[in-house]
Amino acid sequence: MKELLKLNRFFLKYKWTLVLGSILLILANFFLIWIPIFIRMTMDEVERIAEQMPEPHESVLAALLSSDTGWFIAQNTGFLVGAVFLYGILLFATRQTLIVTSRKIEFDLRNEIFDHLQRLPKSYYDSTRSGDTYTRATEDIVRVREYFGPAFMYTINTLSRSAIIITIMLMVNAKLTLWALLPLPFLAIMAYWVSRYINRRSNEIQQQYAILAGKVQEVYSSIRVIKAFNRELNEQDQFDRENQQYRQKKLRLDLVEALFHPMLLLLIGCSIILVVWQGGLMVMDGAVTVGNIAEFIIYVTYLTWPVASLGYTLNLLQRSAASNSRIQKLLREPIAANKAQITQPADDNGKKLTLRDDSSDGMDNRPGYTFRGEIVYENVSFTYPGAEYPAIQDISLRVKKGDRIGIVGKTGAGKTTLIQLLPRIYDPQKGRILMDGTDIRELPVHELRSRIGFVPQDNFLFSDTIRENITFGKENASDQEIRKAAEQAEVLENILEFGKKFDTILGERGITLSGGQKQRTSIARALIRKPSILILDDSLSAVDTKTEDAIIQHLDTDHENVTMFIICHRLSSLKHANKIFVLDEGRIVEEGSHDELMELDGHFTNMYRKQLIEEELENI
Repeated sequence: MKELLKLNRFFLKYKWTLVLGSILLILANFFLIWIPIFIRMTMDEVERIAEQMPEPHESVLAALLSSDTGWFIAQNTGFLVGAVFLYGILLFATRQTLIVTSRKIEFDLRNEIFDHLQRLPKSYYDSTRSGDTYTRATEDIVRVREYFGPAFMYTINTLSRSAIIITIMLMVNAKLTLWALLPLPFLAIMAYWVSRYINRRSNEIQQQYAILAGKVQEVYSSIRVIKAFNRELNEQDQFDRENQQYRQKKLRLDLVEALFHPMLLLLIGCSIILVVWQGGLMVMDGAVTVGNIAEFIIYVTYLTWPVASLGYTLNLLQRSAASNSRIQKLLREPIAANKAQITQPADDNGKKLTLRDDSSDGMDNRPGYTFRGEIVYENVSFTYPGAEYPAIQDISLRVKKGDRIGIVGKTGAGKTTLIQLLPRIYDPQKGRILMDGTDIRELPVHELRSRIGFVPQDNFLFSDTIRENITFGKENASDQEIRKAAEQAEVLENILEFGKKFDTILGERGITLSGGQKQRTSIARALIRKPSILILDDSLSAVDTKTEDAIIQHLDTDHENVTMFIICHRLSSLKHANKIFVLDEGRIVEEGSHDELMELDGHFTNMYRKQLIEEELENI
């Protein structure tokens, strides 16, 4: 429960709304208890008139209408209707304060988590299942909201209603009160046990549903492979097994819920029977009236849900505490790349500085830190969490503004790791990366990344229009800028062939496009932001040689001042590079231009000759 105390900061933010809601709920219960009082007063008055009738055959209604009692009953009826009306209005107002406030808190908490998730380093996502993160950002937030909404409201309702009703019952007759309340503790215990069972089973069902949903998502995303290998029946059998487990668990829960309501009615009935039995005896003794019996029966029904909600509320608190514990664990995850503290550099006067690019494309002319484009790796090493050997080790290199840098090597040589350190997707454990002599860990990470156009190996596209996918790199881009970026990426012609052109909706992960079209759309997304540094991580592998040459020509012509890092397996495509770094087992084993590396007759030359042989065999 200590975890729940950390959430009280949200109570402070909405304290006056919660206080108002609590007052409204107490007032609603105050008017609610007048309903049985008016009913008792009316019944007692009718009974008194009936006893005073001189002749048994005389109409009771006629007697009521011919006396002041008729006016008394009419007045009580008006008060009764007024109490019901006011109770309804106040209950509505209560929900519009307490429940709506809980939704606002849910909104705040969801935004806080989403903001935190976006600021977490990639290392967190590498070590955490996406399903766990999704559950914390959705289901756990819903359960925590129940602490602010239902749990808070039920607690106030139970305390206020029980206190008022039990006080009135004791004032009427203490003995009859004890008989009326006798079954209610059993009701609370049963509600607590059933709600615990339901909670446990609900968690199991939720886990099974996650498995089921994951299976559906996996099948949907790989449907082409499934059809190609004729595995439809096998996938159907696996889905049927998971679905059968979900069905069985859901039916067991439905059985318990179906038994709970009859048991609830049984205990209420027992309480009413006790009230009628003992109340009848007391009526004969003159201790209470018939109106008191009716009043007590209504009080018992009023107490049923508050008492039952005790167990329900306790389970809500337990569920909220467990969910909040998972959420707090997520929020305790340190932000920034590799848990490094992000600080902004300052000038001589202590004023915070921001990156400024003084390149010819004029990205940012604000005064501040001048980005001249020199990048230096100094003895950089990095090891992935849990890995036995470093991905890269003792890497040192120097890049000037406008350089075209090629990075090549075998699979697993550390190429992607090397370039992912530059935008601080990861931070090195040893060494440092300097930008114009400043450690990039001292630069604002948002400003740093805003100067980098990154096209990763996984060309992820959103299920949106082509326009929205390209402008993801730059908000509020003009149509001219969008067309220019698409043209530079050699994908404009393909887009114009679609019926809706740039407004064409792509399928999930861009399934509407071919592999090459996906890559070129991703390149357009990076180019539209006019980056100072462009990173192409094997982003031309799915295009033909002619298209690749055209893209490179656009990059050389339109982005001559942009520093480029190009990871490429097609070595002939790197002839234009100023310098090529050859990686092997995380180390730079060769560096130089294309011609210089060919003269060395080393790793690069062997890789180049092997590719020529493979191309010749493919053309046979």
